[in-house]
Amino acid sequence: MEKDRTKEILKAAVEDYIKTGRPITSEGLYEDHQFGIKPAMIRWELNDLSEDGYFYQTHPSGGRFPSDKAYRFFVEELVRDGLKARYADAGYRNSVLKFLKGEMDSFVEDVSDELSMLSVGYEAKRNEMWTSGLYELLDNLDLLNREELVDVVKDVEMLPEKIRTGFWKDEENWPKVFIGKNPFVRSKEVAVVANCLKIDGENFLFLAIGPKRMDYAKPLGLFEILNKSVEEK
Repeated sequence: MEKDRTKEILKAAVEDYIKTGRPITSEGLYEDHQFGIKPAMIRWELNDLSEDGYFYQTHPSGGRFPSDKAYRFFVEELVRDGLKARYADAGYRNSVLKFLKGEMDSFVEDVSDELSMLSVGYEAKRNEMWTSGLYELLDNLDLLNREELVDVVKDVEMLPEKIRTGFWKDEENWPKVFIGKNPFVRSKEVAVVANCLKIDGENFLFLAIGPKRMDYAKPLGLFEILNKSVEEK
């Protein structure tokens, strides 16, 4: 993908879908954004992006939905553009303070409430784990049937065993965003934003697990603030 306009259309389409959950249409993009082209040209752009694997349709005459490839592009652009500290409010600062004080249970619960996601914290040295927000995760997932719901619950139940294997300890370049298939959960219906921090030389793993249609800036913004606070400690 080379054209700046094509990238802007793709970013706008994914962001609109994250906000509304409504299928993406050329008319909707034309009404809400200023790309300097007519709906017919936007439709051509969407067709080309669909052929490249960024969108799919459940019905030939219906709107489009972002693929995992589109979500990954969106997150890469979000990180490349730089995360603004728009979430560094008093609530986040209080949560970070709890983390720095070692109040992990309260910290994980606060983050779950703030993000409306499943939050998981794991301190490797003491082999302790804290979780909060399973209801928030299930409530926000766009699941199609009971089987998918059961699969997600099973994944969550298996998380402690997976995390304690320590497979993630040799990874670098945190935080990481996994969309669809990932090493933490089997379900392709969720996204995982993972961060690993060093506290007195020991690993602390934190996961924010939510729907693929999540506001990725929120957990990434939190991790940016948290990482800086740990570095400055």
